Amino acid sequence: MLGIILGPVAIVCGWLAMGRTWAGSRPMTAVVALVLGAIDTLLAIIWLSGAATPGVGMF
Repeated sequence: MLGIILGPVAIVCGWLAMGRTWAGSRPMTAVVALVLGAIDTLLAIIWLSGAATPGVGMF
């Protein structure tokens, strides 16, 4: 449940750390934060929609 909050926060923090632009050199940590935030948000939305439940396929 926390992913739906922390994912967009990571996206915003990554975007701000990149200087709010795609041009020029970007710090690798900012890009990693942006990508992981997007993945976390996507997984949280899929989980909240009911298409998947936590722990599916573990046992």
